[in-house]
Amino acid sequence: MLRRRAGAIVRDLNRTSSPRSYSQNVPQYHPKVRAIPFAFSKEAAIRHVGVAASAGCLFRDFIGSLGAKYIGGNFQPIQPIRIQPVYFPAWFLDAEVESYLTDEDDERQRIVTAYFNDCYLPGATFGLLGRLALRNDQVETALAVPFSRSLTHQHGSDVICMPYTISPLDVISTTRSSSFTHASTDEEARFEPRFIKTNIEAAYPVLIPLYLVQFPMFRPFESTFVIEAYSQPGRFFVQVSSPPELSEEDQFDLEKYIGHDYLFVGDTPSSHAKTRVLAPKYDRNASANVASWFDGLFSEPGGAEKLVHPKSAAGVNVHMDDPRVREWTTEEVKSVQEWMNQGQAIVQLRDVVKNLTSIEDQMQSASVKVTQWPPSSDAKQGLQSVTAGLEAFIKAELDKLHKLEKSRANTAPEWWRKREEKQTLNQK
Repeated sequence: MLRRRAGAIVRDLNRTSSPRSYSQNVPQYHPKVRAIPFAFSKEAAIRHVGVAASAGCLFRDFIGSLGAKYIGGNFQPIQPIRIQPVYFPAWFLDAEVESYLTDEDDERQRIVTAYFNDCYLPGATFGLLGRLALRNDQVETALAVPFSRSLTHQHGSDVICMPYTISPLDVISTTRSSSFTHASTDEEARFEPRFIKTNIEAAYPVLIPLYLVQFPMFRPFESTFVIEAYSQPGRFFVQVSSPPELSEEDQFDLEKYIGHDYLFVGDTPSSHAKTRVLAPKYDRNASANVASWFDGLFSEPGGAEKLVHPKSAAGVNVHMDDPRVREWTTEEVKSVQEWMNQGQAIVQLRDVVKNLTSIEDQMQSASVKVTQWPPSSDAKQGLQSVTAGLEAFIKAELDKLHKLEKSRANTAPEWWRKREEKQTLNQK
């Protein structure tokens, strides 16, 4: 049975110190760190989850919670034991990598290119918070601002700011050296993380606004609500905790009933990764399964803990100076993703040229029969005409490919080009 740490989430934060004194101990975030301001107050957060919280408390204050959410006025929702606004550190990631896809039937290996767009990685471990992808489609670069101390007090409340203890730059190296040596894509093929080659990698540190709210349930259980606060009240997650002194058979095992050790309301949990695998054609199954593999690195209990930097926050702060860590702005993201889009077009166009060239070779060797319509009076001349047309088409596609390759070489983000040049010099 999975460990229940929901109650500890809020209790640990509240034991840190009083909010006022904690605000004087804000982590020294790197200038690259951006934050999304809280979109609503803690009072609005309580009204938003009040009905669900009341149901878990045997419908205590249910009418007041229902009225406060949908009518307003003098209706009073159920009140929590405690509520705390928190900035949880996260990373958004764009990456293009190459690896091998091995066919199980004949052990044939193909080079595949995987594109990871708008991925989410936790920047710290804290129970359920380290497992959830706390980002949906409403999270856009326009919402974020450079972090400043003024953000530690919003909507009349002091905000607890958690430090970064996980660096995404460790993820690929950890994956390579882990005992998990392959990711199944289907029954006939497997993806090989051990041989990953990174074509580009950009990581963006972003602070996610959350409300952590704890309600009493029927004794002796408690529930903790994790409310995403970057837009109008929407999705939230609920975890039920049992007192540690309870025997295992007396603890509340939510997973036994619904397959998760937490509830989600408003929308389904987000995936940690959006992936597109070209092998070299778009492989839907491989894309879905690589995304599932990536998601499993973090969503399972204890997954994020394996990625904590040995020097904790101090170690991650050093990584912040790495050029691959970028500010999460529209300009930065656009330059990386457009360059990756060019890469996808090149991979697919190379495959087209390869297939057309193969057809041309077969035509010239007469290993394939060419049927003309309408039939030509001179079969040989007709074949030459078809071959010439195919050659012209291949040449046009090659010209297009060369232009794309030149454009990609010239439009690589400056910081990535300089990093690659430095890496090349260091290898000599």
